[in-house]
Amino acid sequence: METPVGVVELSGATLKTNLHTHTKFSDGKFPLAEVVSAYEDLGYDALAITDHNRWQDHRQASTDRLLVLSSNEPSLSHGEHALATGVQAPSPVDDGERHRERMQEVIDWTNEQGGLSTVNHPTWSGMSVERLLELQRFDSIEICNAGCTGHGSEYSITHWDELLRRGRCVWGLATDDSHSDWDRGLGWVEVYSERTEEEIVDALKAGRFYASTGPRFEQTSWDGERLFIKTEPVQGIALMSDIGPVAVAHGGNDTVTELEWRLGQRGCRYVRAELHRHDGKKAWGQPLFVG
Repeated sequence: METPVGVVELSGATLKTNLHTHTKFSDGKFPLAEVVSAYEDLGYDALAITDHNRWQDHRQASTDRLLVLSSNEPSLSHGEHALATGVQAPSPVDDGERHRERMQEVIDWTNEQGGLSTVNHPTWSGMSVERLLELQRFDSIEICNAGCTGHGSEYSITHWDELLRRGRCVWGLATDDSHSDWDRGLGWVEVYSERTEEEIVDALKAGRFYASTGPRFEQTSWDGERLFIKTEPVQGIALMSDIGPVAVAHGGNDTVTELEWRLGQRGCRYVRAELHRHDGKKAWGQPLFVG
């Protein structure tokens, strides 16, 4: 169902966070300590370890600089995978049957645990929009999974927009899905939160973040009538909706920093902002249901 949107004011410091990471505990190449050290060196603030069907409490691996979140990647048949971020126990499929019909059970279990429930890499998994619509109550999908780049299936933007068009309030994540060293630091979320696991998960579930492969949002303000977006210098800001782009600010060589839009200029159900930089890097704001 659509979520009514009141006043939104997002600005200030964020936590750079990767929500999809593997170690040698499942199919990653490196042990936990090396993975944590690598993300710390990349300047991350938080990191979720998401080994396939193998939950462990990795929070003790946190450092003064990097907070490690307790998470899991329940992985089912037909390539359907989920993220359970901030859970404190193994998922119901870790030691059981893993047929795809249990995906809804995994989502509901994650929500009951108070975690962020995510459907992973829909394009890579070959999931149709109709399949996603069969599933209920998940918080988010991966709209950019950098680990799928070599498969030509890293983006699931079309899936996201189709869900939004049909009134499903679903957030969009960018992640590394890192298994090696080449696939680190490629996709992440910037979370408006204090640096605790509980507050990060709460902010994610509330949509208080943006997804990025590079560009930064500096301010997003919505008062019910006027939307104002301020960013670092980018090539373009596009305000996408169920009826296509309703506002665009574009300039060469990363000279654009602001976009303003007022409700009523064109009727639409939702809007979401995309940032495009000249080097091909992108960022995505979370949707606002305005109509």
